Amino acid sequence: MKNYDIVVLGGGTAGTAAAKAAAEKGASVVMFNDGELGGLCILRGCMPTKTMLHAAHLVHEAKHSKTPGVSAEGVDIDFGAVMENKDAKVARFKAAKLRGIEAGGYEVVDARARFVGPDTVEADGELYKFERGAVIATGSVVSLPPIEGMESVPYLDSDGVMALTERPGSCIVLGTGAIGLELGQFLSRMEAEVTVISRRKIFTDVDPLVVDEMEQALLAEPNLRLIQPLAPVAVAKTDTGVRVTTEDGEHYEADVLVVATGRRAAHDGLGLEEAGVETERGRVVCGTDMRSSNPKIFAAGDATGDLLLLHVANWEGRIATLNALEGASNHRVEDRLHMAVVFTDPAMATIGMTEKQATESGLEVVKASAKWAETGRAITQDVQHGVCILIADKATGEIVGSQILGPRADDLIHEISTLMYFHGTAAQMLEMPWYHPTLSEVFMSLAREIESRRKP
Repeated sequence: MKNYDIVVLGGGTAGTAAAKAAAEKGASVVMFNDGELGGLCILRGCMPTKTMLHAAHLVHEAKHSKTPGVSAEGVDIDFGAVMENKDAKVARFKAAKLRGIEAGGYEVVDARARFVGPDTVEADGELYKFERGAVIATGSVVSLPPIEGMESVPYLDSDGVMALTERPGSCIVLGTGAIGLELGQFLSRMEAEVTVISRRKIFTDVDPLVVDEMEQALLAEPNLRLIQPLAPVAVAKTDTGVRVTTEDGEHYEADVLVVATGRRAAHDGLGLEEAGVETERGRVVCGTDMRSSNPKIFAAGDATGDLLLLHVANWEGRIATLNALEGASNHRVEDRLHMAVVFTDPAMATIGMTEKQATESGLEVVKASAKWAETGRAITQDVQHGVCILIADKATGEIVGSQILGPRADDLIHEISTLMYFHGTAAQMLEMPWYHPTLSEVFMSLAREIESRRKP
């Protein structure tokens, strides 16, 4: 039996954040990781997909310019070179991550650990006892949809798409979440014929204005068609590829099937029952202190089955370790400012509550919105689609949410994040300095509208 203060299961973003935080506090730490170190975001998620999308967006902008007097012919796409560039970037990010792990001051064991009791894990035949706490940070795996024929049809998940060296001629993508839309747009802008099928409409939890604008943007994509909301009920192999049948009896065929119907927490084989860790619908039951039903065991990152976001994972890993070391719940993850971003073109970013969510929570709110195609800087850039929404408490003017669909939404959302962190108001936004012409000055216009509607 080996004894440690903290045991961490998983060497991705949340796991390394947890292990580092414990080591910095002088605790003895062991982190278990089976397979490649680096984490989903670096190896097969955020960074490689954004590299791929950057190339795809460049191609689209060059070939489909909306600016009068500017056009390009003969744009060359070397799909293999695009993917090689992605691999080179991944290698670079991974090397930096490994340097951080090596300097982290904690032990790393190349094995998958499992709980064999409330304070003990086993790995490769050895037992490890944690005196102060354990952090489950084992990440997530692809979730396959329960569709007839799925088990007998070849398909690509997100990992499979990123392993491609040749562009398929045509694809069917199942799912319109962030992964489905990003991969679908990447493949279509690489000039594959893409059909995206989903049982639900896109962006079901955002304002209808955002949904409408995104649907219009997708309709304008030259190599992409969107079939939704229409459930796929069967898949079958054909002589040339795959066929998908939807609930209305229609058939769609393509060379390749891409499954992007989400991910689930990777809990298989962890022995959670032996440790007294309760789960519910595939999620570890825990609060904002990340503590599970076993007070010495915590969950963080994708393993929670909740928000699968890098900076949230970092935060959760650190919070879990600090609470484990202190034997208390003094540290909690903030759930007011969670952001989400989809890196399509146009990009979508959200923070806080929608108008509907705020109203359902009992708040009386004011919403202001503007279409990008009608705002100054966006007009100069010939932006075609998008909308910016700002939501404020009617009584105080405090900003409680925002949704942005449009150029640089992934960066612009941080202006609202900073404001909301300090409980800023629309009135304070009007006191801030702004520069003209910029995309961000749309917030000044929205704040002015909010104030005028709050105080008629």
